[in-house]
Amino acid sequence: MKKQQLSAISYVNASLSFIFGVSVFVFFGYFYTYHLAYQEQYQMFLFTSDYMAETTHRVGGLSEYLSRFLTQFYYTPLHGALIIATLLTLMQRQLLSAALHLAGREKNGWASLTFVPSIFYWILLCDENYMLTGVISVIMALSAFLWSRSVRQARVRAACSLIMIPLLYALAGGAVVVFGILFIIAEAVKGGLSIRQRCLTAAGNALLLALSPLSAQYFFPQYPLAKLLTGADYYRYQSVFPFSLLLLWLIIPAIVAGFRLLPAVKKGWRLWLPAGMQGVLLVFLAVLGVSGAADWKKEEVMRYDYYVRQGNWEHIISMADREAPASPLSVAFLNLALCRQGLMPDRMFHYFQNGAEGLLPSFVRDFSIPLMAGEVYYHLGFINTAQRLAFEAMEAIPDFQRSARSIKRLAETSLINGDYEVSRKYLRILLHTLYYSEWAAETLSCLHDEERIEANPEWAGLRKYRTKTDFLFSEKEKDMMLGLLLGQDPSNRPAYEYLMAYCLLTKDMERFSLYYPLGRDIHYRTIPKSYQEALIYIWGLTNNTTAGVPYAVSDEVKRQVEDYRRIYVSYPAAEQMLKSRFSGTYWYYLHYRK
Repeated sequence: MKKQQLSAISYVNASLSFIFGVSVFVFFGYFYTYHLAYQEQYQMFLFTSDYMAETTHRVGGLSEYLSRFLTQFYYTPLHGALIIATLLTLMQRQLLSAALHLAGREKNGWASLTFVPSIFYWILLCDENYMLTGVISVIMALSAFLWSRSVRQARVRAACSLIMIPLLYALAGGAVVVFGILFIIAEAVKGGLSIRQRCLTAAGNALLLALSPLSAQYFFPQYPLAKLLTGADYYRYQSVFPFSLLLLWLIIPAIVAGFRLLPAVKKGWRLWLPAGMQGVLLVFLAVLGVSGAADWKKEEVMRYDYYVRQGNWEHIISMADREAPASPLSVAFLNLALCRQGLMPDRMFHYFQNGAEGLLPSFVRDFSIPLMAGEVYYHLGFINTAQRLAFEAMEAIPDFQRSARSIKRLAETSLINGDYEVSRKYLRILLHTLYYSEWAAETLSCLHDEERIEANPEWAGLRKYRTKTDFLFSEKEKDMMLGLLLGQDPSNRPAYEYLMAYCLLTKDMERFSLYYPLGRDIHYRTIPKSYQEALIYIWGLTNNTTAGVPYAVSDEVKRQVEDYRRIYVSYPAAEQMLKSRFSGTYWYYLHYRK
């Protein structure tokens, strides 16, 4: 093949790698952004020697340490997207180098095949439980292989492989299989040893691959053999063996070996046509695989959760205005945002509501839902409940990591409760992080300084409204819990509005009538719209006319309820007729939402 043509193909391949990297960056940076923020909050990378020793002192510990180091940058999702794009592109370029080293540059036309493993891992990363450890381990294995090919003396190279396998297993875990198989293939097709020496080298490498996990049991008896086969934490759930990664480890050497078997297309359309067809097929498979693997329902919840963490209530409401949330947690975050903006009693039924779970989420034995649900309880003043949920969530993390978000929340709740020494303990931990250290240092300086704490609007407000008496929080009597909170301070507007919303969402008109007078200290300028709709509905149960309603219900609401009642009574299938005009009213929710 002419040098000019080889140079052109190399340029095209480099351009494809760049386009691939940009595509990954755009996907994670602008479409799947909040999965990255979700990943960051369930780990806490510390810049301490103890943390480094604890993390690296295990099979695959170095790759896991590097993975956690990079994952902390997901705090800013665009940085995380750049990291993922760089790693996946690097893996593809390394694989191309390995394949061309063994097959020759004249096989450049098949370079599109080297994107398969990177696309495969892109699809895996759509599952929030796959860690960066997997791709880092493969990069380490490919780097070791490419380095070994730089050793020219065959016997020295063979001896190096016998050292590299146990060393790489200790550093990268089960991904050492990639190095071992590639080395055996390389020596078989492009070695400098005799057939007998090649067989001995291959047998030695295979034996070391098999013995490495077995020998690791001596040094790490606390781990079962199944865990030592993979070593590093490639997947969040420790009990799950990532067979998809095992498949990836086999695909990589299969592609390298395949390059040797594929024909070299030397010139003209016989080169560019197959290359173009490969590219189109890979793009199709990538789009199909990524779109099928992406969980957009989870992404919605994570997006709402992200802006709750930021306290960006206006953005949450604007998101709901563009597309109404559907999941209970997303609705709960929207209702919290409406409450924080003083809009909940007027606008909550303008959006889809799915009952009490979309207001006060119940405790679930999980590591993600309690941490998210705790945001609602925290902002309402249930400080001890928020503290419990943060602690429960962190203790339930499947890969036994600490959570920076949980530690931050525990420091906040302890400070609000006046437990300054407990708060200090958590804050000192956060001092060793990258993104939380500044906040921790500032908060440390506030401990025991009551004036500065009272000057913080959030802390001062929550101190005022927080529960000050001990009681058992009952999941089945949330209205009673809200009543206790309101009883401590009748001017607690969020507690009152949540109590009223709870009665409305559970369609408990009796308790709504009972609790409604408790809002006399809130001093609304006018009765909120949803309360007017509920009050006039209750009045209509025993009266045929809106005249004489003992509440300041607006003429507009009176007119609307008359129209609603006329349609509801006159038409057997009135739902569709009512939906167009009254879907944003409490009456429509009462009759047509379960």
